[in-house]
Amino acid sequence: MEQSGLGSVSFTIEPVTESTQEQAKAVVLSGMEEHFGFLDPTLNPDLDHIVSSYLEMGHTFLVGRLSEDVVCTGALMGVDAGTGRLVRMSVRKEHRRHGYASRMIAVLEQLAAEKGYSAMMLKTIVHWTDAVGFYEKMGYERSRLEGRSVTMVKSIRPEGLSG
Repeated sequence: MEQSGLGSVSFTIEPVTESTQEQAKAVVLSGMEEHFGFLDPTLNPDLDHIVSSYLEMGHTFLVGRLSEDVVCTGALMGVDAGTGRLVRMSVRKEHRRHGYASRMIAVLEQLAAEKGYSAMMLKTIVHWTDAVGFYEKMGYERSRLEGRSVTMVKSIRPEGLSG
C-alpha cells in the first residue's frame, strides 16, 4: 500500500493479516493501558480477531510495519454514506514522533476519499492533549464534547472531485 525506506529499515502500511493481527492487538492494547493506567482486554472483543471484526465486515484495518514489527495501527469504518470514522489509531510509545501516525492517517483519508466519503470523524478523550493536539495538527476540528469524549471532524475531498 505504502512503502518507504528509513535508512536500512523499510516502513510499510498494509492491511492487517492473520499473521499481523496479534501484533496489532498488542499495539492498540498497550496504548490503551498507557493512557488509562489499567487494561481490561475483555472490553475490546473486536481485537480478538481483527481480520473478521474489520476486514470481513467491509472495514479497513491497517498496520504500519518496520521490517517485521507492527509499530502502528489505524482503521476506517463507515458511519454513513458520506462519513468515515477513524478508529484504533495507535503507535508504539518508542516509535512516536517519527511521522508514522501522520502517514497512517493520510493513507486512511485517501481510502476514505476513494470510498466517496466527504468527511472523517473520530472520538478521543478530551484530556489526552497530545492526541487532541495531533489530530488538530492533521486538520481535525473539535465538534462535540460528551463527558470526557470529544468528537473531531475533518472535511475531505472524495476521489474524482476537483475544486
